[in-house]
Amino acid sequence: MNKPKLAILVNMIAPYRVRLFTHLTSEFDVSIFCGSMEANRTSWKEAKVEGARIRRVRGWQFSFPQWQGDKEVDKRYFHLEPAYLLELIKERPDAVIAAEMGFRTLAALAYGTLFRKPVWVWWGGTLRTERSTGRLKRLLRRLIARWAKHWISYGQTSTEYLQTLGIGVDRILQIQNCVDESWYTRKVEPALDVHPKPVLLHVGQMIARKGISGFLRAAARLQEEDLPFSVLLVGGGPDREQLQEEVRSLGLRDVRFCPAQSPPAMASFYRSADVLIFPTVEDVWGLVANEAVLSGISVLCSKYAGCAPELFEPEAIFDPADEQEFTSALRRAVTGRLPRPDPSRLRRTEEVAEMISKTVLASVKQSESTKILSPGLR
Repeated sequence: MNKPKLAILVNMIAPYRVRLFTHLTSEFDVSIFCGSMEANRTSWKEAKVEGARIRRVRGWQFSFPQWQGDKEVDKRYFHLEPAYLLELIKERPDAVIAAEMGFRTLAALAYGTLFRKPVWVWWGGTLRTERSTGRLKRLLRRLIARWAKHWISYGQTSTEYLQTLGIGVDRILQIQNCVDESWYTRKVEPALDVHPKPVLLHVGQMIARKGISGFLRAAARLQEEDLPFSVLLVGGGPDREQLQEEVRSLGLRDVRFCPAQSPPAMASFYRSADVLIFPTVEDVWGLVANEAVLSGISVLCSKYAGCAPELFEPEAIFDPADEQEFTSALRRAVTGRLPRPDPSRLRRTEEVAEMISKTVLASVKQSESTKILSPGLR
């Protein structure tokens, strides 16, 4: 029997999604429709998914600065690719997964309505990350929330946001954001031999919302207490020089900056550290937390990371906006009083892929049954 055709709509194929998409090809004839790479993903290579067709959709990409006071803290990207709908009509998939809540999703929903095909909206935003959403975007999301019948959420915090749009939990498949476990569970040598121990690691873009400045200030306060430790910062971004200057002005010792690494190369950097410090001001999930847990190191996680309540005990979660709490939490990390990582809290890629496959297949069968009872467009 021929496999059902599944179209996945993304702006780019993230490296950590490749294994998941590959698993989906065992149940579906998969086509992945891609827009354009974003400028802040310089360490990502053009990904390939074995067993899937990758279609490039032409369009336009716009970036908008996000401001905090008079400082630009990040960029948001908007993709306009009207060809998505035409490509779907040519491909005629039996189901569509659209990975956002914008123009691509509108194209998918238009196709799904026209041809009576199930459309799944894959969403990761949380109450925290979406708190400043503008009026126009809120109206668009309300429209999509009423139109789309099927949803996939990154996890608990994403489900909570979708519920505020009036989407019932019976319409949501709650999975968990996941990475390719094979990159981090294999045995590798440490990339660096850093002293003094323990080594506090931060991984990610060097932008304001990642909370790195707060981390450096808390580290400086602990060094004033003569606690020995090192800081290892891995990543790139517009704030790198500013953060290096901040290290100098704080008089911080034993701090090392390393450039951004490809996801597979990061395993050896996790092996070089003792604790991951994740002080984000907002993140829809925070896959570096998954990576650290799989690598066997403890994590001190911001309460503003979408993954926090699912992956960590309260002792490992803190508020980076509270300087006193940050310092106290970092002291626990330096003195070895954080809980050990618990990989059992993670959903593996194979499990997530099976959840998606089973649920999407059921929606395809239901759609076909409905057509038999009520013939329409094919």
